[in-house]
Amino acid sequence: MKLLLRWGSGLLILIFGLSSSALAAKFFPANDSCIKYFGRWDMADSLHPRHSWPGIFIETGFYGDSIGVRMNDTVNYYDVYIDGELRPVLHGNKAGDADYILADSLGSGRHLLRFSQRNISFGIYSFSGILLADSGSLCPPPAPPVRKIEFIGDSFTAAEGNEAKDSVMQWEAKFPVTDIDSGFAVMVAQHYNAQYHIIARSGIGTVCDWQGKFDISMQQYYDRTLMESSEPKWDFKRWTPDLVVVCLGLNDYSGLKEKSGKVSQENSLIFRRDYHKLLSLIRREYPGVSIIAVSPPVKWIERNVERVVNEEHSQKRHDIYFTHFDFYPGGYVANGHPSVSTHRKIADVIIKKIESSGLIR
Repeated sequence: MKLLLRWGSGLLILIFGLSSSALAAKFFPANDSCIKYFGRWDMADSLHPRHSWPGIFIETGFYGDSIGVRMNDTVNYYDVYIDGELRPVLHGNKAGDADYILADSLGSGRHLLRFSQRNISFGIYSFSGILLADSGSLCPPPAPPVRKIEFIGDSFTAAEGNEAKDSVMQWEAKFPVTDIDSGFAVMVAQHYNAQYHIIARSGIGTVCDWQGKFDISMQQYYDRTLMESSEPKWDFKRWTPDLVVVCLGLNDYSGLKEKSGKVSQENSLIFRRDYHKLLSLIRREYPGVSIIAVSPPVKWIERNVERVVNEEHSQKRHDIYFTHFDFYPGGYVANGHPSVSTHRKIADVIIKKIESSGLIR
């Protein structure tokens, strides 16, 4: 038995109520060389790779009539692409390391799976392998794109709630109506046929989080393999981007402003100081890689981020570029987050800056 549930937004979600043995009986462990991992994964246990940042995904080629996955995750939602076609979204409903069928009746030829986490959440999850029919086999997916872009940001970059219809929603209610593949980061990467890493956490800023907590800042999280664990540290030699896009400031503004709604000169200086520090961290890990500093549509953020970029230029660091996107009336849902159509507009702003600056050829 498999259940198709239609969420309020029209999203089709697939929940399985029968064990995978009904359709797929051949297991290929997570360390099979034909399974490729994208995004930050903790591979210390190669049979149970762990993930926590949004936007991670796997790809594999396969022969067979059906395909499933074994994973430990009942929280997140996953886009399932077979041969480039988007299938119903998967949401697990079984505790522990469990099996789920993704598609059947595919025909026995060669196929390609892309399995992508849609939403952001505050946990650590694991993947254990692929299930195929008895006669099935894995094969390598196509070679990944050569270009690489890293995106650093907050809930906007993570595309939180972008498919929602409601203006106000509870945190977990946003999970099924978040699709990072329809967010500006993935849109930009796909425009350039580029791999991507998305280092984004809801509520985070350059200095503090949206509540003014100084122990939740991108400087403290940036070197993490797993978003919600300070260890292990990410090995930056594993993946080097051609371009880094930073879009932060909304949560700094919320956390640093006074009751009057203004940010003091002292706190503005702290914001700019820490933005410079974050840029130094990025340069330390990726020497010579260009950076785009993107400001969301708040004048205080725009003024201060542009000032940071100008200060960088005054120190003869010309590898950084500034742009900003406007406020788009009617284009926000789920507690002020961009809708899919607004993400398209933000992506276009970033693409225009990349083009005008000649950053990707």
